[in-house]
Amino acid sequence: MRAGLLLLCGMAVSLPAQQDPRDLLQQLRDRVRQSIDRLPKYMCTQTIDRVQYEPPNARRPPNCDDGAAPKNLRVSTSDRLRLDVGVTGAGEIYSWAGSQRFDDRSLFDLIHEGSISNGVFSSFLRAIFRGDEATFSYNGDHTEDGRTLSVFGFRVPVERSHYVFSGNGFRVTTAYEGEAYADPQSGDLVRLVVRTSSLSPETGACDATTTLNYGRVDLGGADFLLPSEALLEIHNISGTRSNNRTVFSNCHEFLGESTVSFNPPADAAASASSQVPAPAASALPAGLRFNIATTEDIQLSTAAAGDLVPARLTAAIRGYSKELVAPAGAPVMARLVKLRQFLGPSVSVSLGLKLESIEIGGVPVPLKARPNFTLRTIQTTRSGSLTPHIALGELNDLGDRDVVTFEFLSMQLKGAIGRGLESGWVIVDPEDQLHIPAGGRR
Repeated sequence: MRAGLLLLCGMAVSLPAQQDPRDLLQQLRDRVRQSIDRLPKYMCTQTIDRVQYEPPNARRPPNCDDGAAPKNLRVSTSDRLRLDVGVTGAGEIYSWAGSQRFDDRSLFDLIHEGSISNGVFSSFLRAIFRGDEATFSYNGDHTEDGRTLSVFGFRVPVERSHYVFSGNGFRVTTAYEGEAYADPQSGDLVRLVVRTSSLSPETGACDATTTLNYGRVDLGGADFLLPSEALLEIHNISGTRSNNRTVFSNCHEFLGESTVSFNPPADAAASASSQVPAPAASALPAGLRFNIATTEDIQLSTAAAGDLVPARLTAAIRGYSKELVAPAGAPVMARLVKLRQFLGPSVSVSLGLKLESIEIGGVPVPLKARPNFTLRTIQTTRSGSLTPHIALGELNDLGDRDVVTFEFLSMQLKGAIGRGLESGWVIVDPEDQLHIPAGGRR
């Protein structure tokens, strides 16, 4: 028996006709490890639907003694994220969906607000099944939908844990425990439930539970275990609940052409098919100003932060000697980096855009630009039903001065943000993050 593997063997005596739980657990660990060893060759797109609930009594005293979620919680905010996730020897890596490259930014460099977690693609499996951090117990069988699953409890003490929870500016390492549901016929992992111990009050949270569902897929003739869905629930001291549902799709090998999906949403497939080609190496002169207008509606029911939003130049960009740099109507590609709905007494939508490239002579050129601080325009739809207010540059709440944020008041939840949304920008030097052109301000 390997170190860290603890079985309550007395439970096996009542099951003489079934596989010994010790053998099944070893088979489960071996099959999970085989998949983990191949994970660095694969990547998936993950779509995360996030919903936050609030209690009706905003003056409720802070505590973690409610147990189950209190009744009458109401939805306060919701949004959707779309990211690509891959694995390296150092852990999981992320990018916006369709970026065609990963860089050294962490997930928390991309997502600046709301509840978010990494590790659901591979790190939990690695910590629980590949190392010796977890101790296991056999918890009997569980039947659902006519299928019998064997349940193994596990626990990782804080001194062996790599589970870090962050909240309110505090980071704590926490112990965690849970259950692994295995198919006794195949030895495959079907479900993993991970619960933190009680969290430090400084984080503002009581506990967090992650549930991951798994399935076997075939990629290029190789049998592979991949997550199909992940559910995260965070119970906060204030009484609020944060629920994230992550669905994985468009899984494929880094250098191969085989693809597989777990019933991906149509909008995710559309996002994957509209990836930006590799940009040219040249950069545009810093300090030039220009305006753009989006050319497609943004559907609130399907759009996600991470999607690409096509736009166009509303007028030509000319250089300092009046030479033509880019003609009017030149295609511009923007990245939707925020699309959050607020459902309080008054409904509103917050949208954030960041520019990625401009097409000049049929060639995409990287476009490093910052919102033009001198622009103060109010946009409305053709029906005049929306009243967006524009927050520019350093005024946005994403910690990124290259993002323009639009706030839409009295927004219909199932509506769309119409094409033609205008914003003004100024080109900045990609190597000089603090470059502000004459006439601008910091």
